[in-house]
Amino acid sequence: EPFISSFEVYFDLDLDKKLGERKLRKGINKSSPEFDTNFSLINKPSESFDKYLFIKQDNSGPVLMDNPNNIVWTWNLNKFRNPSKIIPYHLFENGDLILGRYESKGLFRINKDGKILWNKNYYNHHWISLDDENLYVPGTLFIDRQDLKDKIYEGSFVKNCKSEHKSRFGTIMIIDKKNGGLKKEVSLIDAFYKDSKSKEIIEKFSYNCNDTFHLNDVRVLTNQEAKFFYNGQKGDFLVSFRHLDMIALIDKKKHNIKWYVQGKFKYQHSPRITKNGTVLIFDNYYEGKRSRIVEIDIGSKEIVGYFSNKDFKFFSNTRGRIQLFDNKIFVQSSDQGEIFEIICEDTKYLSDEKCKSKFLYSSIFSSFYPNTGVSVEGKYVKDKIYIGDFYKKLNFFEIK
Repeated sequence: EPFISSFEVYFDLDLDKKLGERKLRKGINKSSPEFDTNFSLINKPSESFDKYLFIKQDNSGPVLMDNPNNIVWTWNLNKFRNPSKIIPYHLFENGDLILGRYESKGLFRINKDGKILWNKNYYNHHWISLDDENLYVPGTLFIDRQDLKDKIYEGSFVKNCKSEHKSRFGTIMIIDKKNGGLKKEVSLIDAFYKDSKSKEIIEKFSYNCNDTFHLNDVRVLTNQEAKFFYNGQKGDFLVSFRHLDMIALIDKKKHNIKWYVQGKFKYQHSPRITKNGTVLIFDNYYEGKRSRIVEIDIGSKEIVGYFSNKDFKFFSNTRGRIQLFDNKIFVQSSDQGEIFEIICEDTKYLSDEKCKSKFLYSSIFSSFYPNTGVSVEGKYVKDKIYIGDFYKKLNFFEIK
């Protein structure tokens, strides 16, 4: 993909037109019938935002919106094959985007007009974070069954893995955000098994030798966030391991586990540190087919609050994202295609009794979604959301 894209840009060619339209692969490109949503065409949210929503739905490209029915900017991804599989990870103030190819190799930075500024053949997965210099990207290391026996996992459960395919282990890629250069890639399985305490933790909770960690988020700690951990340092990594039901703090130098919470959530995503010294986590499987946002005190590792949006449908089997922005809590229920804000009164922590939701967006009958319509069953069609974040300071376009 990076080679094709660069070739097309350099020679000003459009291979889709010359070779014919490529068929989109199945996977994320499936819409869903309305069975889990809270809205219809008639009552879906329509109020203008007091900021901009940067959103990528599964069947459309990334756009910027100022209200649920109005697009103010669209990025041109015509130089990519299967552009609906190009996933945005971050929007810069000048309109540049960091993009990744879904579950495959390819990491890109493009400008506001779609020009590729750099492209790298890195295997990336899920959401990233960044600081002034670097991107911190979840990567993937594939190891076949025979090679497992030759590595340092002697005596571990992964050595005798029965997988017919290669086993998948998460890595953390540290990438120069200006030029895309790979400064370092941390193999977590190697680092953990070189440290006795980390190995003990992994062996205790691991059950899936095909995809042991399923690393789905990497957050690089600021100085203020690091102070909430008794041994935290600026630059440490807060990570989410879906298949361990665990979030963990990884030392920035030794790459060992120095703090973790396990088993208080299931198949979780998106850990976010608050100003109160707690972590908010998208708990995908709270009760049956319900999700919740759970709040855990960093010091005690105990649950101090949660919000299950009990008056509405709230369940995302996959993904699920939290954004702490402008002193507000925004929740993306990915599978439902909905975004809401959690508003609390007279409580320090999340509470079903003292907090409520304000829905801001629903993908049902999206105005820019090309195959909006009615399903065979006669139900509304909506789309899943890969990312839906709010921004305020943007300087790359003018509203007329």
